[in-house]
Amino acid sequence: MHLGGRNVTLQNQPKLTLRVAGEGATREVDLNGTYVSEQIYAQTIKLAAPICPYPVMFWHGGAMTGVTWESTPDGRPGWQWQFLKSGFNVITSDAVERGRSSWSPFPQIYKEAPIFRTQEETWHMFRFGTQEQFSQKKAYKNQRFPLNYFDNLCAQLVPRWTNHDQMTLTAYQQLLQQSGPVIIVAHSQGGWLASNLVHQLPHLIKAVILIEPAGAMKLQTEQYAQAAKVPHLVLWGDYIDEIPMWKKYRKPVDIYMKTLQEHGGVTNTIDLPSMGIRGNSHVPMMDNNSDELASMLTTWIKSLKL
Repeated sequence: MHLGGRNVTLQNQPKLTLRVAGEGATREVDLNGTYVSEQIYAQTIKLAAPICPYPVMFWHGGAMTGVTWESTPDGRPGWQWQFLKSGFNVITSDAVERGRSSWSPFPQIYKEAPIFRTQEETWHMFRFGTQEQFSQKKAYKNQRFPLNYFDNLCAQLVPRWTNHDQMTLTAYQQLLQQSGPVIIVAHSQGGWLASNLVHQLPHLIKAVILIEPAGAMKLQTEQYAQAAKVPHLVLWGDYIDEIPMWKKYRKPVDIYMKTLQEHGGVTNTIDLPSMGIRGNSHVPMMDNNSDELASMLTTWIKSLKL
């Protein structure tokens, strides 16, 4: 389903004469008119007999889409399938302006052009190896991402706008209101977005799993009290100490989790290297041990007895 959004009417746009279908004749294309903007897309898959009344809702990260959860770059089943096998209904979303949610014209509606993620930035920020190692594709020791399929990962990256946080939060809020209570599994930028909403909608979020969140909200005391009503789990991969930016991302998350615990919240952290599981990247749902990690998460959810 597509949800939310608003109609925006444009005037004084150029009229074009184009061939829009193969070898067909040219025709006039009038760009004046009404567009739907700021909508979100979600796909629901329901089991005949789920083990939990609350579906798992997946939120992707920056420059990514719901493809994150559907399969891995080397063709293995993704966490969408693993959670279904574990007995959960699933909802996979494409955030505003990503994937199947579609774009709006820019600069007419979106006032700025998007930014694009390079392979070099992906290699470094996803913690496959150092920037200097990119040209030789020399990875960190014990790297678990299937590097022979690095290009397949980069092929799924999409443009993103850096000033659309509020419209994305509004759309996710509408999605939660439509779906009813869910368990959120959110990656990277999606984790930051989740920490913005969990204190506002604790009645609609039964638990939240943050996969390598790109920071966390600093809340007021009463907001922490609301967020503490929702069980939280955070999962971290390897090599974070190798990249200063990732240490900056992690610090506010550690403070967020500690403060939730001080307010009586159920908080758990899976720090894979400290458990002796080395080599996981920023995309653990795509690493070679992704099935085992999914099992850790579903086991935690089951322990909550929701």
